[in-house]
Amino acid sequence: MLGKTEIRKKALHNRKSLGKEERREKSAQILREILSLPVYCTSRTIMVYLDFRDEVETSEIAREILRTKKRLIIPYCHNQDIIACEISDLSQDVRPGMLGIREPRPEKLRTVSPREIDLALVPGVAFDYQGNRIGFGKGYYDRFLPKLREDTLTIGLAFCCQLVEKIEAEEHDYKMSLLITENGVIYPE
Repeated sequence: MLGKTEIRKKALHNRKSLGKEERREKSAQILREILSLPVYCTSRTIMVYLDFRDEVETSEIAREILRTKKRLIIPYCHNQDIIACEISDLSQDVRPGMLGIREPRPEKLRTVSPREIDLALVPGVAFDYQGNRIGFGKGYYDRFLPKLREDTLTIGLAFCCQLVEKIEAEEHDYKMSLLITENGVIYPE
C-alpha cells in the first residue's frame, strides 16, 4: 500500500493533468450531484471551500447557496485553525489570502459557530472508498471537522482521478460522510 506522501503526489499529478475544460465539465457534474441531494435541499447553513488551482470548482455552488437564500460559510485559516465565516457577497466579502487561496476579507469576518453548520463540502487531495481523505498535511480540516454537530454531513469533493483504493487512516483523521465525483455519489463502505 502506498504511503500518504506517495498518494498525495500521485493524486496531485492526476488532478493537475486534467485540462481546464475537462475540469470545468467535471465540476459542473459534481455541482448537479450536490444540488440533487435531499440533504442539500434541507440544509440552511452550508460550508464550502473556495477552489484553488485545480481543485473541484466551487464558485458556482457558492453562488447558488446565496441565490437560494441559504447561509454560505467559507473557511478562514488563522493560526493553524479554520474559522467558519458567513459570506453574503462573494465579490465584496472575499479576497485572495495566504498562497492566493480565496478567503473572507479580515475586515468582513462574521464568524459562525461550527455547530450551526448543517452541511460541509470539503476539499481533499485524495480520498478512498471508506471516506478517508488526505489534504496537504497541515491538519486544518482534521482539527475543524470534529467541532461540527454529530448530524452534520461532511461531503468530500473530488475528481475520480483522486480516488484511491485505501488510505491508511490515523487516529486524528476525519472520515467523510459521502464523497461526490463527476460519476456520482459514493457512500463510504
